[in-house]
Amino acid sequence: MKIAVISDSHDHVEHVEKAIDLINLSGAGILVHCGDICSPFMIERLARFAGQVHIVFGNNDGDRVAIMKFAAARSNVTVHGEMGEIETDEGTIAFTHRPEFGGGLAATGRYLAVFSGHTHRRLAERAGGAMHINPGELMGIFEEAGFALFDTVSGGVEHIDLSR
Repeated sequence: MKIAVISDSHDHVEHVEKAIDLINLSGAGILVHCGDICSPFMIERLARFAGQVHIVFGNNDGDRVAIMKFAAARSNVTVHGEMGEIETDEGTIAFTHRPEFGGGLAATGRYLAVFSGHTHRRLAERAGGAMHINPGELMGIFEEAGFALFDTVSGGVEHIDLSR
């Protein structure tokens, strides 16, 4: 199964909409957002994904109550709080915003992969048997705007630039 991983979109509507279009074409079955969506209105854009959307909070997510309320109104969106876990046929995936926490989770050896954000920098490294992946930023300020696709079967990671 392919899992799309995005982070640090910071209300950038155009980039989120383009990413969702590309992710829907990619065959990904799950979308994980590793925090800093920022505003509740972004939930509507993320809900355009054809599968399940899983979100954790970042340090810039403003009105968390409203974000949860908007998500509750969408059948395909789940907000997990500070950390989330999902089960796949190949193993458990964990996700959080802070990379320090993500690195610690990866080091436990309990997970197939751990996703994190916050740094706005791409990362794909093996830690404690798990892949630790930061998709970079969807906002596009410090690096090219983009996201990652993780293949749970092969363990492969592909970074996708929105400029392609």
